[in-house]
Amino acid sequence: MTTQQTRIDILRHGLPEGDGCLRGHTDFPITSTGLIQMATAIADLDSVDVVVTSSLQRCSDFAQQTANQHSVPLHQLDCWKEMDFGNWDGQLQKTLWQDHHEALTRYWQNPWLETPHGGEALVDFDKRIHQAWLDLVEQHKGKKILLVSHSGVMRQLMRILLEMPENASYLHRIQLPYAARYRVTIFHDEQGNDWPQIQWPTQQQF
Repeated sequence: MTTQQTRIDILRHGLPEGDGCLRGHTDFPITSTGLIQMATAIADLDSVDVVVTSSLQRCSDFAQQTANQHSVPLHQLDCWKEMDFGNWDGQLQKTLWQDHHEALTRYWQNPWLETPHGGEALVDFDKRIHQAWLDLVEQHKGKKILLVSHSGVMRQLMRILLEMPENASYLHRIQLPYAARYRVTIFHDEQGNDWPQIQWPTQQQF
């Protein structure tokens, strides 16, 4: 049986400005430390055919550098942005905890049920990431892809790939530090079926 492979290395941004804030769509810049973290995290990549990134600069700045280094196309896409936390976006988490303690507690216990911040509902975020993933695989099938995005995106993508329940409320328990990376290799068989496998590369984390 002949199979085609698509390899996607998914990288979280490194340390940005706005430490202690709920960043979401707020466009905090990446720090020099964050750039070093990201470069270290992908130092073992043998080759890249295309770089795809969230349009937020804490991802896109490094993605642009990497695309230039490898002389490959770069695609900056809003669909790979972090969740929009609405009225909470960009605020200090300790301030949010003081001002919205009860709402935050209910939200983190089961974020699928309500959207107290007035931003993006989790069900809509989930649909956005799922469609972005389908488009990515379709448009770049058979290539080696570096996808630069966010921890919330990476967790939601795990839910989709591992076929967890759509109302899973425990994804936030998965720790994804700055510049965390995992690889998804998709095997495409002759019958048109896709068989994804997730791999965690051995790497130094900061």
